[in-house]
Amino acid sequence: MLIASALTCLVFAVFSGSMFDVSRKNRAAVREYATLLGKIEEMYIGEYDADDLSIAAMRASVYALGDRWSYYMTEQEYLEYINSMNNQFAGIGIGVAVDEETGMMKVLYTYRGSPAETAGILAGDFITEIDGVDLTGFTIDDMRKLLARPIGDTAEVKLLRSEGVVLTLEVVYDLVFSDPISYEMLEMDIGYVSISNFEGGSAEGFISAVNTLIEEGARAFVFDVRNNGGGRVSEMTRILDFLLPEGEIFISVGRDGKEEITISDADMVDMPAIVLVDRYSFSAAEYFAATLQEYDYAQIVGEQTTGKSRSQRTETLPNGGALHISTSQYLTKNRVALFDVGGLVPDHPLVLSDGDFSLHISGNLEKTADPQLQLALGLIK
Repeated sequence: MLIASALTCLVFAVFSGSMFDVSRKNRAAVREYATLLGKIEEMYIGEYDADDLSIAAMRASVYALGDRWSYYMTEQEYLEYINSMNNQFAGIGIGVAVDEETGMMKVLYTYRGSPAETAGILAGDFITEIDGVDLTGFTIDDMRKLLARPIGDTAEVKLLRSEGVVLTLEVVYDLVFSDPISYEMLEMDIGYVSISNFEGGSAEGFISAVNTLIEEGARAFVFDVRNNGGGRVSEMTRILDFLLPEGEIFISVGRDGKEEITISDADMVDMPAIVLVDRYSFSAAEYFAATLQEYDYAQIVGEQTTGKSRSQRTETLPNGGALHISTSQYLTKNRVALFDVGGLVPDHPLVLSDGDFSLHISGNLEKTADPQLQLALGLIK
């Protein structure tokens, strides 16, 4: 009954043109799909969920485009996507792992300004209970599910601290900002800035980091965009505008073939630089590196990137979900589509060993043992 009612509304909307402007071919496809669902409802012997069928159909429709960058999101996935675009996530603001020696849930770090930090949770603490539930034998996913609750609610977290100290703290479940920028001064007054993504807050954080390092005496920079999945064009172009002299920093080509060009102003940061890239430097990350390379502003160290040259828009749908779909192509200053050439080729290729790559992805590769970073430092020296 629910399926039949929903299909009646959908088919009426399609044929009346009140909700969708679709071609005759697409109207025929909707009619065919409506017939298919009607047959399932009439004839299928097993149990099924109508929402599951609908979600699967929408995912499959976008997948059939053959574009890896386009996809359908459910309402919950869309809400999480919005948070990720702002470098936010719902939680208490901790990184945890199951300790190999004890099997207990160990806090590896707390996010700066997070509810966990405010409540007094420290790196090295063991979480033994949440709301009175013993976490013995729990996986990280089990703990996340137990901890999940509406934003603003509290969780009672029991901790075991060093020397056998036991604490019970009230921690708020809230939106936590995950800073995409980290930085430090390395030897020889070389500033190191890591950009984990180009989502909300990345440009402001990057500019602040570079200015701080310059004030501390930085004479050159290493910008690390390895394992960076990209993000917002507006954040990336703001960073490029900050670094580069006047000129073209982003070229977008729409379906009509017309170019839209973003221009930087004349101010710049005039210092030697190296950019680190790897196979997971996608989208804005590889474009950022390619633009600095084409301006002869920075040399590139690492491995060849994957190659992406399409921009996406996100359109909300009546059910609360959303369509994330490629709507334009982008080109570098020299009119290169990175997808067409198979990605950005470094000036100084160096592929990490499997062991080093695993350590780097997990955040456990020490800078002094990082071959790509050490090559970059050697080039600057």
